[in-house]
Amino acid sequence: MPDFTSTVDIARPAGDQRDALAWARAVWEDAPPPLRAFLRTGWLGLGLPTRLSPDRVLGWTIASATPDRVVLEAPSPLMTTRNTVHLDADRVYWTTEVSYDRFPARQLWALAAPIHELVVPARLRQVAGASRPGDLQHRLVTTFQRRLGNPVLSRLPGQTLLETTGRRSGLPRPTPIGGRRVGEAFWLVSEFGERSQYVRNIQADPHVRLRLHGRWLRGTAHLLPDDDARARLKSLPRWNSAAVQAFGTDLLTIRIDLE
Repeated sequence: MPDFTSTVDIARPAGDQRDALAWARAVWEDAPPPLRAFLRTGWLGLGLPTRLSPDRVLGWTIASATPDRVVLEAPSPLMTTRNTVHLDADRVYWTTEVSYDRFPARQLWALAAPIHELVVPARLRQVAGASRPGDLQHRLVTTFQRRLGNPVLSRLPGQTLLETTGRRSGLPRPTPIGGRRVGEAFWLVSEFGERSQYVRNIQADPHVRLRLHGRWLRGTAHLLPDDDARARLKSLPRWNSAAVQAFGTDLLTIRIDLE
């Protein structure tokens, strides 16, 4: 028996003529380029090297395929993994099975499972036309930030932090950010605009604190929807700007006037 099994399903669109392999390719190979790169990097971290070729699905070997069922596998010294896409007349089913073969497979999959359980259902909804483009990127990035990125970055002494006030809790909410100080203002770009939690906090209370070079400063944040956010990114730190452009879907410029 596998150590981990999950199955998600979604209604097939009316008149859908795609077979199981076409659905598998649409879920993974038709994903936006940043997501495809993210997935392959994650698989590599799990010991699942995926070699791209036309007879594979984003690097996964097609172990078996019929019109209604396709099984995808990837070799790994740590774990045995299998993704099965099965169709019936009304629904599409995606089943993932993982068996832990060696240490530290269990620990690695514990980190990957929340992302997997977010990506597969969201991509199925997108392929079925049941969600907006960009919804998955937003959920994926925010989940990664909340679970891993923000807790780690917040502990780095040189990391710039923006502290807003929780609009419901009233508690301080620190968020690692990237940007640049110009005179008495600090500029940044939110990758998800008004969907970002810290932007919603600013809408409720624009008074913020900014930790810059280890020093806390007070300021007032202003949302600038009329500013050209992509042009603004060219004047901000390169690596952060590259990540914002790669994963962002609703760019929004923010200026913090420092006291």
